[in-house]
Order: sequence, then C-alpha cells, then structure tokens
Amino acid sequence: MRKITGIDMQISLDTNVWIFGLVENDYYCQKILMKLSHFQVIVPNQVRKELSDNLSQELLNYFYQFVMQPNVHLSYEEVPDIYITMFESKGLKKGDAIIGGFAEWKKIDSIVSDNRDFLRGLSAGHYFEVMSPQEFCESFDL
Repeated sequence: MRKITGIDMQISLDTNVWIFGLVENDYYCQKILMKLSHFQVIVPNQVRKELSDNLSQELLNYFYQFVMQPNVHLSYEEVPDIYITMFESKGLKKGDAIIGGFAEWKKIDSIVSDNRDFLRGLSAGHYFEVMSPQEFCESFDL
C-alpha cells in the first residue's frame, strides 16, 4: 500500500465522485472528500459545469466549500482541442473527453472515477492513472 505522500500529488475527481460523496451514498467517495487536504486537487471547469447541472443549490454550495480549501483549485481554463480530440478518438463522449484531455494537458497524476469508460480503456498510455474510489482509498490507506 502506498501511504499518503503529501500535497505534491495532483488528483482530479470525476463528476460522479463529487456527486456520490456529496449526497452521502458512497462510502469511498465520502472518504476521499474528507481527505482532500492530503492532495493537490484540480477541478476542471467541465466537472464544475456537470455538477451545476446535476446538483441542488444546497449540494452545489457544499461543493464550493470544498473548493475553497487552499489545496483545491478550480480551473476555468479551456482545454486545447488537440487533447479533447485525442480522447474523443478513444471513444469518450465530449464531456469525458474534455476531462481526460484536461488531465493529460495539466499532467494530473490520477483521476478518481467510477465512470466505466475511464476505468475500462484509459488507465494506460496516458500521463494520468485512473482509479476507482475504492482503489484510490485502498492505495493511499484512507
């Protein structure tokens, strides 16, 4: 097991991890949200948009409380098209391709996701590693 190595590891949480953690219906997603201070968390604007579309205002406010932590950064930068195209060519839908492209572009170490498209085909051959919430928790002894 890898121990938490400090805030130098950059991670990004997929939309589903935020949702499942915020609505308190997934043990591992909740654990990750409670331990965000151990990592440098980068939130792509695509994730923020998807959360805005899918969460109540109350839960969205809760999300923004997490984003206000000093080690959590919300990025509004546009992902260059070349990165989006790279992931669309691998069969990802537009939103997922933007998130994958963002992670590749920004050299994110790990995307935590329950999205089967990310988990199935994108864990190798890219800068970032894709881990399920359970795998992430177990790997870092959360």
